[in-house]
Amino acid sequence: MQTIHLMIPSGIIHNSQIITGFLRLRDQGTPVEVTDRSGDSGNPFYDLPVVQAEYRGKKLLYDLWDGYQDPENMGKGLAWCDYYFKRSFSLEKNRAMFPEAEGKMYPLGFNYPVTHKENPINEPGWKALLKPLLGKAPDRYFVTEVFEGKPRPLGDQMPKVLFLTQLWDDQEPKLSPELNRERTEINRMRISIIRALREEYGERFLGGLNDTPLSRAQAPELIMPAKYTRRQRYLRLLHSSDICIATMGLHESIGWKMGEYVAAAKAIVQERPHYTVPGDYREGAHYLSFTDDASCIRAVRRLMEDPQAMRQMQQANYAYYQAYLKPEMLVKNTLELVDRDLDNGAG
Repeated sequence: MQTIHLMIPSGIIHNSQIITGFLRLRDQGTPVEVTDRSGDSGNPFYDLPVVQAEYRGKKLLYDLWDGYQDPENMGKGLAWCDYYFKRSFSLEKNRAMFPEAEGKMYPLGFNYPVTHKENPINEPGWKALLKPLLGKAPDRYFVTEVFEGKPRPLGDQMPKVLFLTQLWDDQEPKLSPELNRERTEINRMRISIIRALREEYGERFLGGLNDTPLSRAQAPELIMPAKYTRRQRYLRLLHSSDICIATMGLHESIGWKMGEYVAAAKAIVQERPHYTVPGDYREGAHYLSFTDDASCIRAVRRLMEDPQAMRQMQQANYAYYQAYLKPEMLVKNTLELVDRDLDNGAG
């Protein structure tokens, strides 16, 4: 296999999953050369949620933006690359905003903050040593194996439902009124769902908000202790749950929780998605969707009352993770797309 040249233009955490995928391929014998330019402010892609690669004479760009909020820099990426893999992929928006580039844009898939111990954008060593003293795990802890899970045997116990989340500042002066209104709606949905699930399922539901001034102002009764919301503890709770809830992220994105849920092989109840991911990921098989708190409760109840369907959904997400979301598979699938094009004379 030809050497892959990986370029890291930014230390933003959005990029960690893609870097991890390439480094895991390198661990498995694929020749990968890494150039870390995350500290180079002269790089045209500096501090942007993108990763660049060159493979078989082609330029690949991995776009980890939440949505389409930066068309100028997206256009710069499209001008640079031959293949453009986008996390938040919408065929309709591509056609409307970048009609000339439609043929080079492809869905990338779910994103979540997984890393590799040799990831250059991990925090520096001194900070990694300091974090445990503050009760937190360093970046290097959150490697692939920490997120991975298998369908959980249920036995005679009642399924457990999980939804731990945060609120967004919806009075941000740097944002447009439209984007602040989106944040208001995201917050309203999250608060409404937590209240409804608490009322419906009581101790079978573990959910609430992290402790911030915004949470204290809007829904102080829903705040969860830090022992539940810190990432290391949260992932342990995730693995001990059966059904997990996800709401829309910023810019209509599919939030990072979805990637974590799929990696952990959970049954998922998710707010109706606006973007497309690769593979046959579909409603009914991998998730149930909702549009408000009432339809969320109905979807959870449907899984609660049908353990076999819940187990099948967990198995479907486990299989999807192995084929499409495991970091090296997510990256490998993009490289194989390039291979097919070039081998068929279409590249």
